[in-house]
Amino acid sequence: MSNGYLTPDLLGSLYLYSGSSRSNTSFTYVVSLTMAVDKDLLERVLNDLASRFPQLVLKAVVSGDSFGYEKSDCPAVVHDMCDRQAVSSSGEFGPRCLFSVFVNHKTVYFDFHKAITDEKGVVPFIRAVIYRYLKLGGYDVENDGSVITAESEFHDIEADDAFVKLDDIPASKPIWYMDAKAVCLPFPDSAGGFKVTRIHLPVAKIKGEAKDYVSMPSTIVSPFFAQALLDTYPEKDVAGEFIVSRIQVNLRQYFPTTTIRPFFANLPLAYNRKLSEYPVATVLMSQKKFLEAQLKTDALAYNVQRRISLLEKVLDRKTIEEKKDAAAMLFAGKAEEATFSICSIGNVIMPEQMLRYITEFYPVVPPALFPYGISTINFKGELVITVSSASREDGTGEKFAALLKQYGMPAYISENFSHTMMKYNPAY
Repeated sequence: MSNGYLTPDLLGSLYLYSGSSRSNTSFTYVVSLTMAVDKDLLERVLNDLASRFPQLVLKAVVSGDSFGYEKSDCPAVVHDMCDRQAVSSSGEFGPRCLFSVFVNHKTVYFDFHKAITDEKGVVPFIRAVIYRYLKLGGYDVENDGSVITAESEFHDIEADDAFVKLDDIPASKPIWYMDAKAVCLPFPDSAGGFKVTRIHLPVAKIKGEAKDYVSMPSTIVSPFFAQALLDTYPEKDVAGEFIVSRIQVNLRQYFPTTTIRPFFANLPLAYNRKLSEYPVATVLMSQKKFLEAQLKTDALAYNVQRRISLLEKVLDRKTIEEKKDAAAMLFAGKAEEATFSICSIGNVIMPEQMLRYITEFYPVVPPALFPYGISTINFKGELVITVSSASREDGTGEKFAALLKQYGMPAYISENFSHTMMKYNPAY
C-alpha cells in the first residue's frame, strides 16, 4: 500500500483552503437503526476500520506554503448529539480530524469534510461501519459481497485523484450550455442552525408524467422547487432572470472508479416559467434534455477541465493566506451562478439482511453557498428528499411537498428538524 492518500487531491484541496461555513465544507449522513446505538461498540468499529479506510483517518497539516495530510493515530470518539453545538462552534478539527460521529438514541450522524470525500463516495464506508456494528453486536446479517470489511485489502485507487485524470480526455462545450442570470435570494444568518425538511416519495405510487423521470430526480426537483421558490418570493419573478439549480453530479457512473475522494461536477439547470403555464410533461422533458446534453462524456470533461483550470489558479498562489483568499473568491463567484443546490446520490445498495435493521439513511447538505440545499437518495423503494433552509422559519419545503402531491406524486413530510453543520477550520 502506497502513501498516496497523504497527498490532498485537487478538488478536495479547495475545501481545505475555504474554511468558511458559506463554502459548504462539510455534510452529514443520518442513519437510524431499529435498536439503540451502543457508543462503545461503535467506537470499536470505527477503530477496526481505520486501517481499511486510511484516506479518511487524516489530519490536515501545514507543509511549507501548502496543506498536506498526516495519519491520525487518535482513537475514535463518538459524541453525544447534545454536545454537537459545542463541538461545532470550536471550529477545530476533532480527534478523527476530518470526520466526526454523533449518536442520539437509535440515530447515528456521520459528518465529513469535503476535502476527503463526497456524498456518494463515502457510502461504502458508512455501509462498512453499519455492517460491522450489526455483526459484532450479534445481529443476523450476512455479507453478499457488496460490503467492504475490515479484513479486506485496501486498494490505492480508492484514494485516487480521479478528478484530475479527466484533464486530458476529449472535451467539447455542450450544445445547450447556457449561462443564465440566476435569481439570488436573501441569505439569513444560519449560525444557530438551519431547518431540514425530510420528504418521502414512494416511487411505485408515482402517477402521471413524472413517473418516467424518477431515475433522474433532479429533473423533477429542479422545476418543482423553483415553483415553490416563486410562490415564496413572488417579487423574484423577473423577466430575464432564471431560478437556477446547481446540480452536483456524481462522476463515477460516467468515468468508473472506486475512489471515495471528491469526484463530482456541478451543472446548471435553469427554469423561468410557472408550472401552470405549460403541461408538466413539457416542463419535465425540457429539463431532462437540457441536463442530458451536459451529461455526455465530452460535455462533462469540458465542465471538469474548466474547473481544473480554476482550481490550479487557486493552488498556484504562494502562501496559504493567498490560497485561502482565492478559494473564498472562487466560492463567492459560484454563489452568483445559481439559486439553490441539488445533490443526487442515486440508489443505495445493501444486503437485504442489513436493510431490515435500518429505518432511515439519507444525507443532509447545508444551505452554504445558497440559502437552500437539497439532497435526494433512493432508499428502500422511496425517493428521500431533504430540503435545508438557512431560515428556521422557512416554509418552502412544505410548499414543495404540496406541489409534488398536487401533480400526482404522493410526497409526504416525515420530519422537520433543526441541524447544525460541523465547522472544520484548520489552525494555521
